[in-house]
Amino acid sequence: MNDNEMGDVTGQKGILLSLQYYYNSNPDLNGAANTGTGGCSTPNGGTSLAETNCRFAMQITNRESEWLVFKNGYASIDLDRIALDASVLGGARGADAAYAGWFDESKFQDIDGSTCLLEGSCDTATIAEMAGLRLSYPEGVNGENFGNVKFGLFFEGLAVEPNAGAPGGIGWSGNQNGSFMGLNIADNNGQQANIAFGGDFYLYGF
Repeated sequence: MNDNEMGDVTGQKGILLSLQYYYNSNPDLNGAANTGTGGCSTPNGGTSLAETNCRFAMQITNRESEWLVFKNGYASIDLDRIALDASVLGGARGADAAYAGWFDESKFQDIDGSTCLLEGSCDTATIAEMAGLRLSYPEGVNGENFGNVKFGLFFEGLAVEPNAGAPGGIGWSGNQNGSFMGLNIADNNGQQANIAFGGDFYLYGF
């Protein structure tokens, strides 16, 4: 659409956003690791750490001879139906007499603090009429929306691996230093921690 066509669009509804990302894992298995050929190994603190199928590695500037390697790991995130729509700041909860205590007039003034930069006045009523972009999710009661977000993260080992001595001279594929720590974020129901949240987030500018 060109600018004129976009300018003619009015009265549209908001949209819902959902996100799924699975790294070395499978949504059909509730975030469990991919296994089999090319998949992750059963953690055993030995040969599984040397497996290169399920690795994530990064290199830091000025340390090109070494890699930080996450070994035999997988991750997942599943975010369900976040609402995105247009609103005004006065539509936020608490936009009443108590609302005045939440805004800082100086944020809408010039650097000297002497001139209001808004078209109206730097007061509660003007702020309440400002347009904003609202991200929202309904709040559950007593775990009603438990599972709005599902997040899982596992890696069996973490180590700094040098290029020297690694296969092909590339540190991310090495296992000379084994591991100095591991991490698992999950819950008793599976490989993902279920998180409940709710509320509104407003993004605005002038």
